[in-house]
Amino acid sequence: MKLSGHYLDKNMSEAEKDLQETILDILRKYIGEEFNAEQVTPTANLEALGIDSMDVVEIIFDLEETFDIDVPDPGDMDDVEVKFDTAQDLVNLVDALIKQKN
Repeated sequence: MKLSGHYLDKNMSEAEKDLQETILDILRKYIGEEFNAEQVTPTANLEALGIDSMDVVEIIFDLEETFDIDVPDPGDMDDVEVKFDTAQDLVNLVDALIKQKN
């Protein structure tokens, strides 16, 4: 599902837009029933979308599988700040992990 116009940075490359949109699509599977897909934007607060800590665990599994990355325990990550407050936090994390991997 492509929802145009939700990009945090209008100057993003196509690869960055694709990464962001893929992550937003993953998040859309976990939002509360009272929310719609258009509310899942880069600045959307995960908790405000009805995503709880158990959902975050499942989201991390989805991200690992989708992007072939390993999301380490936050205590083991010295050079990557780990926050799971907004959709963009997840985009930033995945982007950093992909760059580390390559």
